[in-house]
Amino acid sequence: MKKKQKTFKRSIRRDPCCDQIVRGYFGLGDWETVVHVTSTEDFLVYIWARNVETSQGGVQIMTPPSQFRGSGSTGPEDGLVLDVPKQTGRNLGCIGAKRKEVIDITNAFGARVTVFLTVVTCHSAKVNMTWEER
Repeated sequence: MKKKQKTFKRSIRRDPCCDQIVRGYFGLGDWETVVHVTSTEDFLVYIWARNVETSQGGVQIMTPPSQFRGSGSTGPEDGLVLDVPKQTGRNLGCIGAKRKEVIDITNAFGARVTVFLTVVTCHSAKVNMTWEER
């Protein structure tokens, strides 16, 4: 006697906040001077960078003021410069932003730095990466 196998297919519902991944590739200091990243939902920006120079270089990240700031933090924006050693690449980590906030990414020390930007956000979000050219 043959056994009947029952197969249950789970209906896969797409959660509206499942991850969406959007990538950008830019030559800061060569072609682009700044990249502006924003999304219609909260998001994370992961940054990989390669300093093509034979000298010091890096990436500068500017954000709106953080919700919590030390007493020495003043001004309309928060900024951080992350070094990338000459002629090497480095994972610079990620930074988060609320919906509609803008993260600005530029080169530091005048170096030519190539960046891969990966945005992770809700599936329903609209991600924008705009840039300014030389």
